[in-house]
Amino acid sequence: MKEFFVNNWPTIVIILLLLGYIVYLAVTKQWAKLREMAYKIMLAAEKVFATGEGQKKFDYVFDRVYSLVPAWLKLFLPPEELKRKLQEWYILSKDYMDDGKVNHSITG
Repeated sequence: MKEFFVNNWPTIVIILLLLGYIVYLAVTKQWAKLREMAYKIMLAAEKVFATGEGQKKFDYVFDRVYSLVPAWLKLFLPPEELKRKLQEWYILSKDYMDDGKVNHSITG
């Protein structure tokens, strides 16, 4: 067995790198899908909840988005990380909506 690994180490490394890249692409695609869904849910929450109900809106969006996360991704995605990403995406969307550019022209 050791001889097999010694003789084929370049092939094994290439295979492992390709598998790692495939996993990376899968996770990246999931993030893009989640971000897209999160934006749609944020917009719906803005229409449903009254002004001043920020925490209720956030909880609503989090609950809906987390329910869309595939089970395999939940193994790598703690709820706190998703909450952090949701806040980040919300700030980016607010920044874009104020002047049509993501240029950090708003805070919070």
